[in-house]
Amino acid sequence: MRRYGLGVIFLGLALALSGAYGMWSGWDYIQLERGWSLFIGGATAVSGGVVTIALGRAIGVLGRIADKAPATQASAADLINEAQAPPQPVAATAPPKPPVEVDRYIASGSVYVMFSDGSVEVQTDGAARRYPSLAALRADTGVGGG
Repeated sequence: MRRYGLGVIFLGLALALSGAYGMWSGWDYIQLERGWSLFIGGATAVSGGVVTIALGRAIGVLGRIADKAPATQASAADLINEAQAPPQPVAATAPPKPPVEVDRYIASGSVYVMFSDGSVEVQTDGAARRYPSLAALRADTGVGGG
């Protein structure tokens, strides 16, 4: 079993402990600037140590997750074997589904049917004409939209 992030955790622990020692030793001289500097520097080291410990823990968890994940990179031998293998039959793709009617409205005695693929069908006097888009309908009829 691999121990991911253990070194980072120990370094964070050392940083936090040295920061705590700096705070403890600076407490006696806190009225002097040296004491304040030790105390503030120690507090910064403690907080940095805690963050480093958390990062080490995150590295450990991510390492264990990576161990459980399947390998996604192929080796050179796998790529060569795949290139030399006979081609596999390609599965036939399913035919595209017909477009679904989205909207229907009547204007000036004509029925306009809008479909999900963007096409428009115009039904007038029992005859129907299909346009690939609303822009094609406008171009054919000469009516500008907008």
